[in-house]
Amino acid sequence: MLIGSSNVYKFYKPEQFKKFDQYEMVRCVDIESFDTHLSSLQPTKTEVVISVLENFLDKAVKTMDKAEMAESIATAVNTYFEIIETAATTNPGTKFILIDPIMRPKLVWYDPALDMIKQTHKEGVSKIGMNNISRLDVLPVLSQKFDKDGVHLTPAAGKAFVMSILTEAEKLFRADFVDLSDEAHGDGTGEEQLSIERRVERLERETRDRRWNDNLLFARTREEMDTAANKLKEDRIVMTGLTSTSPPPVDAERKKVWIRKVVTDTIKRFKPDFDGKLGFINQGKNNGKDIPMVEVKMESVEVATSVRKAFAEKRKEDDGKALGRLYVANSVSLSTRVRIEILKAIAKKVSVANDSAHVASYSSRPILHVKSGSGPGTSNRAYTFIDGVIRFGEVLRRSDLEDAYKKAGSAFRGQLEQHFVVLRDQEFVVRGSGPKRGKREREEEGETSGNATKNKKL
Repeated sequence: MLIGSSNVYKFYKPEQFKKFDQYEMVRCVDIESFDTHLSSLQPTKTEVVISVLENFLDKAVKTMDKAEMAESIATAVNTYFEIIETAATTNPGTKFILIDPIMRPKLVWYDPALDMIKQTHKEGVSKIGMNNISRLDVLPVLSQKFDKDGVHLTPAAGKAFVMSILTEAEKLFRADFVDLSDEAHGDGTGEEQLSIERRVERLERETRDRRWNDNLLFARTREEMDTAANKLKEDRIVMTGLTSTSPPPVDAERKKVWIRKVVTDTIKRFKPDFDGKLGFINQGKNNGKDIPMVEVKMESVEVATSVRKAFAEKRKEDDGKALGRLYVANSVSLSTRVRIEILKAIAKKVSVANDSAHVASYSSRPILHVKSGSGPGTSNRAYTFIDGVIRFGEVLRRSDLEDAYKKAGSAFRGQLEQHFVVLRDQEFVVRGSGPKRGKREREEEGETSGNATKNKKL
């Protein structure tokens, strides 16, 4: 059974989702009808998916007063969980999957409160603590595209929503279901007692799931922190592969003038109208050899963006050979660069048949874009790093992540899973001291004179 509001029943057509089991679609827009459907649930309905909470909250909140609003939300959520808990208790052989609420742009109060609402939803499932009730967060915010009414998803987003619900729900439905309650197993003796092997398997599965969820939480927090830090550096660019016909002066002051001229002349090679205005320039260590990587502060975010775009256009000429080894990128943290490599690995794996994917990497928060199908049925979805890992992480193998391991080096030893979820610290045990980084890799990882010491401490 699939119990849903308009953003589910409007887009669920069994003939369009033939690879999934066929569901009985139940339209539900208010708490009273929801109570009626679950209180009369037949034991034969052993798999129930619920996606209705947005409507209940919409109808519950009638004022913009924060105190009254919070009380109305709490009352609606509590009633929702009481109904579900009663149904799950009455039908212990039925699995219930609750879908996290999505956005509702029409309501000015709703979207700013969505994170709090989703957290309350998650805590509510945990508080009930019944092993036949689960929850899923299936549609990233960036993939939630709405019609002008601010309530209904666009056809492409709606189909993606239903597809994600069915995909993730059926994974849970197919998972082992073990009821360890005393009621289900009598007095726990004789043949009714679970075998030691089954108990160990269940404990291992729960530990593995808990570790996965903890790593997702840590990684999401670190991604948010990196995004905030990267935004502060959007007016900077990073340049590697610089060349000069004149050697650098020995005198420190004259060397600053020299490197500034090298940078200015280089930018003018691919952006002739550049006015030459630069802020500070952080230089990487060069060990007495080539010109180092430099981090350059531009006059503004707009100027930095225009310089990088001009470089990208020029680089397309002559099969990428027009500018030699020169490379210009935005200034982001090392961990962001590792995430980009992981997202690129995912993009390669999911780009098959009519599906294609690419990574928008030149931003403070890298985004994975996935295009599925062709023609009128095409859907375009966007995933942040964590959303991409949740959705596609299982397709990755060790060999797919070679570039990510190289980029990470030994900077995150002991914290790889907490930063990136799909990278494992034991990989470094096999490789001894970890993948070694060459000069250019060290330069690209941000070891400028201003932050090299900080990077080493990491």
